[in-house]
Amino acid sequence: MVETVPATPLDIDEIPFSDLLLLPSPEAPATADDDGRRRRLLSTVWAALGRGGTGLLAVAGVPRAAALRRRLLPLARRLALMEHASRAHLLKKHGVGSDVPLKKPDRSVSSFAQLLKRDSGKKFHLSEWITESIDTWPGSPVGVHGFGEHKGDDDIENLGELFKELGLCMMEIGILVARACDIVIGGNQLEQSITDFGSAKARLIHYHSELDSRIIKQSSTDTRRRRNSVSNAAAAVTPVSDHINTPCYQRPGSEDGSRTRLEHGAAGENDSKDVMVQGQSTTVSLGNLWQEWHYDYGVLTVLTAPLFLRSALRQECAVSEECSFPDGQTHLQLFNKRRMFLVRCSQESFIVQIGEAADILSGGKLRSTLHAVSRPLGLPNISRETFVVFLQPSWDKTLPCSGYPSADEDDSSDHLESASRSDGPAGSCSKHILMQDILKKIPPLSSRLKEGMTFAEFSRQTTKQYYGGGGIQQNS
Repeated sequence: MVETVPATPLDIDEIPFSDLLLLPSPEAPATADDDGRRRRLLSTVWAALGRGGTGLLAVAGVPRAAALRRRLLPLARRLALMEHASRAHLLKKHGVGSDVPLKKPDRSVSSFAQLLKRDSGKKFHLSEWITESIDTWPGSPVGVHGFGEHKGDDDIENLGELFKELGLCMMEIGILVARACDIVIGGNQLEQSITDFGSAKARLIHYHSELDSRIIKQSSTDTRRRRNSVSNAAAAVTPVSDHINTPCYQRPGSEDGSRTRLEHGAAGENDSKDVMVQGQSTTVSLGNLWQEWHYDYGVLTVLTAPLFLRSALRQECAVSEECSFPDGQTHLQLFNKRRMFLVRCSQESFIVQIGEAADILSGGKLRSTLHAVSRPLGLPNISRETFVVFLQPSWDKTLPCSGYPSADEDDSSDHLESASRSDGPAGSCSKHILMQDILKKIPPLSSRLKEGMTFAEFSRQTTKQYYGGGGIQQNS
C-alpha cells in the first residue's frame, strides 16, 4: 500500500452564473448580441467536462445563494451533535431524513437528506427567484443587506425551507450546466433526463472532526454523564469563542460578524507526518480520508464550496468558529489521468461534477469524476460542512452501453498496463501501485452496467458492489 503520494493543487475552471442564463431555451431563444460570451462559456464547459477535462467546474456569482449557504452549512454540525431523540423530532418536523445510521457512534460522517421536487406546473425561474423581494422569505430580516445574517437559533427552525430553497436553486444551476453540455456534445439527453425525472436528492453533510467523534462516542456510551464525558474528551483542546448548541449558540465567525480565519503553521509546526508542502506540490496520505474513492453514478452532482469549522469546548458547550480552507484546499481530491489533484475554488462558488450516467448517456464524450474527500492532516479539530444535490434520470431510463468507451478506460485496470509501459522505469512502479491502491476500491463499470439496464438497476448494482454485503467498501 502506498501511504503517501504527490498531489497537485488544481484551480478548477470557473464560469459566471450570468453567462449560463444566456443559453438558448424554448422560452428564451439565443440573441446575436451575446454570442461571444456564449462561445467562451461553451468552450470552458467542454474543456472542463469533456473527455480531456477534469470532469468538474465551478459556477460563480449566484446571487442570494451564497447567503443561504452560510446559513445552512453550520447547521450540519449542530444536527450531528444533537441528542438523538431531539434530532429525530426536529428532522421529522422539517421533512428531513438521513441516509446514514445516526445511532452508530463510530461514524465519521453525518448526513441529512431531503427529496426535492420541481413543480412541473409552475416552472422555477432563476431570474425571477433572484430578483424577488427577499423580505418574503420565512424568517428573513428586513432588507437585502441583512439577508443571511441572523442567528442560528432562527435558522434551525427554518431547516426545511433552507433545504428547499438552496436545493432548488442548485438543481436549476445543474440543469443549466446540463443544457450547456447538451449544446457542446449535441442533442438534449442530459437536460431532458433531469427534467423528465423532476426530482433530486439533497444532502447536508457534516464530516466529523476528531473532537466531534469523541463527543458522539462518549454521548452514546453514557448520555446521563454526557457533560462530564465531553469535558474530559476535549480537555486538551484550546477554547474558542463561538457556541454551537442552544442556548449558547452563535453563528460561526467573529464577534463583529466578520469571518474568522484559522491560522496554522506548516506541516512541521502542526506535528503532521503525512503532509509536506513544497511550492505547488503536496504529498498527501491515501489512508486519511473522510470519504473513500468513488464515482457518483447520477447525471450531475452540484455542491456548495465547503465550510470548515474549528471546534472546541467552553464551559461545557461544544463550540466552533469558521476557518479558511486548510492549506487553501477544499479537500476534495480527484484522480485523473494517473495523477492526484487537490481541488481549489472560491468559497462562494458551486462545484458541478459529471456522474457516470452523464458519461454513459453522452456516449463517453463527458468525463465522470473519480474523487474522494480527505481530512486536513495535522488539524484534528477541523470539521467540513457541505450541501450536495444529486441530479439523476428517471428510474426507468435505459442506459445504452453498446459502443460506449468505458469510463474505466482512462483510470482503471485497462490503463495500468499502458501506464507501466509509457512512464519509464523511474515513475512506472509508483504510479502503477498508486492506481492499484485506488482502483481496487472501485467496482469496475463493466461489472455494474449491462446492455438494456435501467438507471434503477444500475443504481442498485452500483450501491451493492460499493457498500452491500461483500461490497468493496462495505465498511467505509
